[in-house]
Amino acid sequence: MPSSDCDLDHVEPFDHDEPLLGGWTELTNLEPLCRTHHNDKTAGLWRYRMLDHGIVAIRDPHGHKYFTAPDRLER
Repeated sequence: MPSSDCDLDHVEPFDHDEPLLGGWTELTNLEPLCRTHHNDKTAGLWRYRMLDHGIVAIRDPHGHKYFTAPDRLER
């Protein structure tokens, strides 16, 4: 699904009780997720972790691991 049709989600959720602990809205903590995967992440079914260079490590409910990397446009 194109990113333009996705929700922009925080990889590390914002901490409403202790905002200084993290989950801030910044480029290094945002990723596009389709609505289904966003809801699954919110429900705790999928786990996401931001790695270096914008790579996101994902673990599904069965323990399978996936990695996504941002597209880089050459200019």
